[in-house]
Amino acid sequence: MTDTSLSKLQHEFCLKPTQADGLRIITNDSSNVFEAIEKGQQFVTIAAMDHEELNNKEKVAAMDANFKELMDLENRVRNQTLTLNALSDRIKAGEKIKDIMVPYKQVQKLFEDKWNDNDKRYNVSDKYSTFRQNIWNIHHPDEIMPSLDENEDDDIVMGSTKISLRCPLTTAWLEDPVTSNICKHTFSRAAIINLLRQSGGSVPCPIPGCNKQIVNLCLIADDTMVERVRRARERDELNASTTQFFDVD
Repeated sequence: MTDTSLSKLQHEFCLKPTQADGLRIITNDSSNVFEAIEKGQQFVTIAAMDHEELNNKEKVAAMDANFKELMDLENRVRNQTLTLNALSDRIKAGEKIKDIMVPYKQVQKLFEDKWNDNDKRYNVSDKYSTFRQNIWNIHHPDEIMPSLDENEDDDIVMGSTKISLRCPLTTAWLEDPVTSNICKHTFSRAAIINLLRQSGGSVPCPIPGCNKQIVNLCLIADDTMVERVRRARERDELNASTTQFFDVD
């Protein structure tokens, strides 16, 4: 092959629509990565709760930084998946792409700049708010957590939440809690599984105002909630025994 024909081949080369599916194959393991990140976040949350109980503020701050790092990683993995899938669609649509890394880096930079330029990216996250709520409840179990945004107007309550530790279906303490990865609501495993079984495997979320559908696959074991329930029950038992001890005529 002559140098001229080689140069022509290089000039005319582009990824073919038949090769586009290969990009999606790369993202097939994303769900496993997200699951590992979720487990890491639960581990960090429980560790932060332990340090908060011991009033070890430096360790709590370190756990806070670790949680944010996991959020950053989660965002990068999500963006990579979205980018590769978008590039696959562009190639299938007939766009001639010679070097996949060029548009990949361009799209990734747009995603990263958008994430990094948002100073409130953590405070507006439900996941981070829940993390801080778990820490707050160690010493303030019956108080609503203040907003994470110090500059927020007084009449805006977003970020001020109180998480129930009782199953909305049984009204009893959560038992073997599972949380929907779609709407983030938590239930006792047996109660929600029984409801799903009665409803043919899919049911609207029982929480008033939530319009998300719940299926078995979206329910994730929630180790953090297990820990919260354990602490709350121990606290209630201690308060009950203390009341009984001083309840004399």
